[in-house]
Amino acid sequence: MTAFTPTQVPSRNNLWTGFVVQCRVIGALILRELHTRYGRENIGYLWLVAEPMLLASVIGSLHMTGHTEYGSDIHPLPFTIVGYTTFIQFRGIVNRSEGAVEANAPLLYHRMVSIFDIVMSRALIEAAGCLIAYLLLMTFLIGIGLANFPARPIYYMLALLFMFWVSLIHSLIIAAISHENRTVGRLVHPYTYFMIPLSGAFFQMSWISEPYRSWLGWFPLTHILEMARYGQFHSANLKYVNIGYLTAVCLVGTWVGLTAVKLLRNRIHLS
Repeated sequence: MTAFTPTQVPSRNNLWTGFVVQCRVIGALILRELHTRYGRENIGYLWLVAEPMLLASVIGSLHMTGHTEYGSDIHPLPFTIVGYTTFIQFRGIVNRSEGAVEANAPLLYHRMVSIFDIVMSRALIEAAGCLIAYLLLMTFLIGIGLANFPARPIYYMLALLFMFWVSLIHSLIIAAISHENRTVGRLVHPYTYFMIPLSGAFFQMSWISEPYRSWLGWFPLTHILEMARYGQFHSANLKYVNIGYLTAVCLVGTWVGLTAVKLLRNRIHLS
């Protein structure tokens, strides 16, 4: 038998070096995307936060009337802000995936740049904007006495991580399919709007009767939104959250997404 030489066995240093290089690549892509999308005119990069803040503020103001509370500490305005700023991360990331490959195709000439890096950089930008919008809006509501500090912040952050994961999976698959099928690209925006009433952004699962509640439980977004509310409000619970199911769906979806972009990269011929 032939013994392995040191150059044949990947070391921890090589893995760490590769990870650092990919982080730098994604960082450079983020800066390029920010400059391309927002530029330096008008308010520039502030649009990253201003856009989700404006949308969440408008949606929140529409729910100020009607019910006075949904629970002992769940009031309509913070309820809506938490739901929409969490869901808008999904909408923003998925919408930006359509056309991502075409817009950045010249970058694939560089060996270290991959389709995954391109999609990831766009997803991180959207996630950062939505998180900052949530922090600013909730800080304002807490300051004027309309909301309380998050009851379980770790669970809220876990919900955001799952939302980012699910959104990234959608982005990888859509970026791969829409590159060669323009019809799919046309359907991305309607799809994200169609998911609003199914995501649980504006309702709790306990409000829904059977069998509709069980049907909605198949959608990962409903678990994530329930978890986000559990992280924010004391009176919320995890009765309708299955973290095991959510993790399994994300793992399978990740494999599908990575396989899709790998197959696409093999078919792209740069001239």
